[in-house]
Amino acid sequence: MLLLGFSAGLPFLLVMGTFSLLLKDAGITRSDIGYASWIGLAYSIKVLWAPLVDNLKIPFLDKLFGKRRSWLFVAQVGITVCLSAIAITDAAVNTAMILCFAIVTAFLSATQDIVIDAFRVESVDDKKQGAASAMYIMGYRLAMIAAGAGALILADAEIGGNWEVSYKIMALCMSVGLIGWLLSPEPPHVEKAVGHSELDHRVTNRLLNAVPATSTRLKDFIQNSSVSQHIIRAIISPFVDFIIRFRWWGLVIIAFIMAFRVSDLVMGVMTNVFYDDMGFSKTEIAEISKVYGLIMTIVGAFIGGIAVNRVSILRCLYAGALLVMMTNLLFAHMATLPKSNELLIAVISADNLAGGFAQGVLMAYFATLVNKEFTATQYALYTSLMTLVGKILGGFSGADIDRWGYELFFIYTAFLGIPAVILVMALMYREKLMRGTVDIKNKGDS
Repeated sequence: MLLLGFSAGLPFLLVMGTFSLLLKDAGITRSDIGYASWIGLAYSIKVLWAPLVDNLKIPFLDKLFGKRRSWLFVAQVGITVCLSAIAITDAAVNTAMILCFAIVTAFLSATQDIVIDAFRVESVDDKKQGAASAMYIMGYRLAMIAAGAGALILADAEIGGNWEVSYKIMALCMSVGLIGWLLSPEPPHVEKAVGHSELDHRVTNRLLNAVPATSTRLKDFIQNSSVSQHIIRAIISPFVDFIIRFRWWGLVIIAFIMAFRVSDLVMGVMTNVFYDDMGFSKTEIAEISKVYGLIMTIVGAFIGGIAVNRVSILRCLYAGALLVMMTNLLFAHMATLPKSNELLIAVISADNLAGGFAQGVLMAYFATLVNKEFTATQYALYTSLMTLVGKILGGFSGADIDRWGYELFFIYTAFLGIPAVILVMALMYREKLMRGTVDIKNKGDS
């Protein structure tokens, strides 16, 4: 899991933050770099093809390696080929081509994430899940250092340093994941019966009632097709379960999930470009932002984990939303001052601590929302919604900076956090109402 975690984390920055600097060095405008960040939407919509990856067997390879290992092999080899293609493609001359390679890399990387998550759950028993997850996260973080700091240092090296060398070495680093694939046996599978749960029957009957009586073929497809039953079980039932449990408050929860990380996601698209425009070298960006910043993120997540065990999780989310807004304003202040490594360290410390705290608390909140019958699908839905709006708006960040400048842009990203603050206050009000209802019921019972 350590090796597979490394394989999962490596491609992410190579098509996001690191890739944005590659494009900038090729002379691509800030506006176009912002639009290119929409490549990351692949990670936000992976839930759409997760049921396909979960159920479809790849011909020939499935017999050789097994269902999980065959998907993992295709994804890892495909990522390696695409990173090599990015390395040898001149972004200034063949911009469309290098963007296509990055898009394919992102989709293969998101697919790899789906497979490894299933691989981890199926490979070890419940008692070892914590250890497996810890190893996976450690590998993922090490890969982010390699793809963030390592790739920038290689591109900035005095002898032979350029983006071609950097991405070729990153492609070679995917061999770490292939070693993990080679050493890992195919996990045992528990085939899930679909269409037999009470909720599946309710959803099927509702769909049948909505179809006109004359559409006999459609009715037969809904009721008897394994494809339709898989769709109901994997996609529709988890969403219906969520609505049944939370009713109209579910809309508030969904809105909150979509709003919570908008502020830092929109800002994050252009931070590397901002550092470069401020005059920081790639090596300085790597050492301060990628290595030191990642350490601060981990510390922030650790603090968030402690806080959740001692304070209401919604209060922690409220604090996290406010902290992210405030740290974005620090970037606005930094944009008005000359280059300063000390100031960059201070801003990175505050921003990554706040971001790590907020994200760690949000992950804990997701765990309270899932129904264990649909854990994988609902968790995938939450994580997809979490990044969707931020990535869409982040695509316009380059054009926003060209219009407003960095100072106003960072102030704008701070204000994008206001909806999350309002929505978490509404959820805190809901919690208060529920607590009051429970108290009244307890008094009545007594």
